[in-house]
Amino acid sequence: MEIPASDIPATLSAHTAESYDMSIRFLSDGLVFSLSDTEGKACSTCTYPFDSGAEDYCAAVKELFFHYQHLTFPYRRVHVSYRPDSYVLIPRALYEEGRADYWLRTAVHLPDEGKGVAVMEYNLPHQDKMLILAWDKPLYEFLRRTQIGTEFTPGFIPFFKETERQSRQHTAKRVALNLRHDKLDLFVFEGGSLLFANTYSLTDNQGVRSIEEEVLFYLVTVWKSLRLDIEHDRIVICIQQNVRDHSVGKEDLRQILEPFFRHIELCKEPV
Repeated sequence: MEIPASDIPATLSAHTAESYDMSIRFLSDGLVFSLSDTEGKACSTCTYPFDSGAEDYCAAVKELFFHYQHLTFPYRRVHVSYRPDSYVLIPRALYEEGRADYWLRTAVHLPDEGKGVAVMEYNLPHQDKMLILAWDKPLYEFLRRTQIGTEFTPGFIPFFKETERQSRQHTAKRVALNLRHDKLDLFVFEGGSLLFANTYSLTDNQGVRSIEEEVLFYLVTVWKSLRLDIEHDRIVICIQQNVRDHSVGKEDLRQILEPFFRHIELCKEPV
């Protein structure tokens, strides 16, 4: 997909890139490229779909970088919003530098010596906890080679922060559901504090149960285990869109959940 000329600043080049900040947000079937100036003003946003014939996710990303040279320019700052495969929530006080993989191995399978898996860390600013995450190692290393000094952030963080902020303003617990293609991120907040965080794999097996029914299953399981109150506690849902918009329908999900839960909010995907 070629970019309309008006979408990219005419002055952008490898020589002027240091006057811009670049952001890349990965989707299940493509990426969103954004530029802003040094004052934070948005200059450009473009969406690039992956080639359906690419060997794997990393190969699809590389093809876009090779095709669109401006993705490789030396920008002032580079921020990447990535889609973690899995993660664990740990108390920050127990974290030891260089031992993040130890915590991840307690919850997910890691190949020997972390082959193929990049172990990432993310500090939750207003919590006494942090996330240890697993991501695509070849892709992580490719991006670090291509853009030195890149800042990496889990893609659900804007939704996480917004739900955290709202939680401080209400006494009821808030259950945040973030759907991203084949994953469900589930967070529970009370008074701004994070009580629970986990991710679940979703399989679109219509012969057994739909994705919406899988979401209901995981939600009910967590709801019961934490003894949440159906009269007061609230559910907030964010569905991350794909380039080709093959994501779960908000209204379909609402119809599945409404017979079981009283307070359900559907929100737009924060940026």
